[in-house]
Amino acid sequence: MLKLLSIVALTLSICNSWANQKVIYGKDARVEVYSAEKKWQNMAMSTAALISLENLKYNKTRGTYQVSSLGEESMGEKLNLCSDVRFKDQINISTCSGFLVKDDVLLTAGHCATGEMKDICSSGKYAWVFGYQAKEFQDTRNIEIPKSNIVKCTEVLKATMNRTIDFAAIKLSRKLKRKPLKLNKSKDILANEKLVVIGTPWGLPTKVSLDGGIINNKSKYYFTASLDTFQGNSGSAVFNSRTGLVEGILVRGKTDAVSDEDTYCRRVNHCDNNGNNCSYTAGFQVGEDVMRMPFVYKKISSSL
Repeated sequence: MLKLLSIVALTLSICNSWANQKVIYGKDARVEVYSAEKKWQNMAMSTAALISLENLKYNKTRGTYQVSSLGEESMGEKLNLCSDVRFKDQINISTCSGFLVKDDVLLTAGHCATGEMKDICSSGKYAWVFGYQAKEFQDTRNIEIPKSNIVKCTEVLKATMNRTIDFAAIKLSRKLKRKPLKLNKSKDILANEKLVVIGTPWGLPTKVSLDGGIINNKSKYYFTASLDTFQGNSGSAVFNSRTGLVEGILVRGKTDAVSDEDTYCRRVNHCDNNGNNCSYTAGFQVGEDVMRMPFVYKKISSSL
């Protein structure tokens, strides 16, 4: 993966990795899966987190996977986040997000399956984990995941990663009894549609990010949107709020966080809903880039 969880300070130049940085636009609209509308809870059942198996341990007695000692450190501790950053006390063990498009095929970002991450299937060190979610009033270090929710992959069926195109189709090691998500296969999204993202921001347990909007709809390959997403959201399904169809794959965006020089900790980068007036103003990203699903579907349809 090009860049997993590094954070850029105000006084530093942007990291030379251009993919999968994200940011908050307007009010932070991320919610836990359990508190989202039922339809988004249902959609979340078909989304997955890419997790290194060293962050998980198997409990034979309970028949579940639990967080290992390597994964117990909170996001706030790992990233030196300020005390008022949301979800700072939760674990963050996921590196990418993905979603089912067939009972044994998953889509994600290309940089989650090529480059540094090209061995996600052959190495046997990673698994796609469904149901990586917090429960109400739960310390997320106590998350338990049924064995049936853990699946490895056998092959990267198709993957492209460059400064414009970024997607991958992954063959899973077995068929899952989960409904593949419905895709927008042919129509360009309208500029006034509202968007929802389901994935693992900063590697946190799955969040539903609501109230996204389109900033730029001109590119034939991707559109740019105001979405409350972070590193770890790469590969997330981006939904049309009205139709429930997947409109694309979240692949890159603005810088996540900036250093507070007064408190020596890091705060989330905030922008307005148009991607302007950001805490961190350097860089070329207008917003969060989403690979268009009709374009991706044409590239992967022969593999489905």
